[in-house]
Amino acid sequence: VDISFVKGSDKACAMLVVLSFPELKLLHVSKAMVVMTEPYIPGFLAFREVGFLLDRLEEVKREKPELVPQVILVDGNGILHPRGFGLASHLGVECGIPCVGVAKKLYHVDGLVKDAEYREKVCSTIIC
Repeated sequence: VDISFVKGSDKACAMLVVLSFPELKLLHVSKAMVVMTEPYIPGFLAFREVGFLLDRLEEVKREKPELVPQVILVDGNGILHPRGFGLASHLGVECGIPCVGVAKKLYHVDGLVKDAEYREKVCSTIIC
């Protein structure tokens, strides 16, 4: 699941894609243009996005109940969040389906500081 924002607007596209496993065959797409009703506040993304993602999941439950996912990959953090409870955790509690946070960037890991030493370790394993 993910929400993609329209730059300079309060509009966004909320999407849920269901794939088979292990084939990763596309089985279903649920998408909707939405108007964001909450402001962006760092650290509180779940309160802004979770309702729209739940709507996508409810659509799948209603229209194709046999395709309700067994696990959800969320574009956002789960327990690797400063409060230990990001968007993935919030969605999982709300929908009752296990969710895994798959964030674009490292947000928070206890004991790990993003400094020169961190950058050196990261760059030693990938091309920076």
